[in-house]
Amino acid sequence: MLGWWGHLAAAVGPGGDARIDMDGLLGVVDRLPAMRAETMATADVMFDAVDDNRDGRISRTEHRRLIDAWHGRPFDTADVFDHLDQDGDGCLSRSEFAFLWTQFWTSDDPGDPGNLMCGPLGTEEA
Repeated sequence: MLGWWGHLAAAVGPGGDARIDMDGLLGVVDRLPAMRAETMATADVMFDAVDDNRDGRISRTEHRRLIDAWHGRPFDTADVFDHLDQDGDGCLSRSEFAFLWTQFWTSDDPGDPGNLMCGPLGTEEA
């Protein structure tokens, strides 16, 4: 994830206090479609972090932990994993995960499955 740090640090500009605010973060997120290499690199790092048992696949349970960590609490995942697991083999390979992770950060199309990577769209739990 440090691959994004230089871009985030640049968002504060010269003379800044080196703190990244939400506007700076969102400015970098807006540029991510043009930062394909950096986005793909974070996919590999996240895959390794999520693949808890190191079997080279992300299971439904491992993905559920990703969503819970993203939200900072247990979160209803509904049938998200079924939409992500496009080949229906019950897991996400490294290449599937990278494709979905990149879609999550770069796609504006709510129909793209990668946009479900961190949970269902338009859902807010109390």
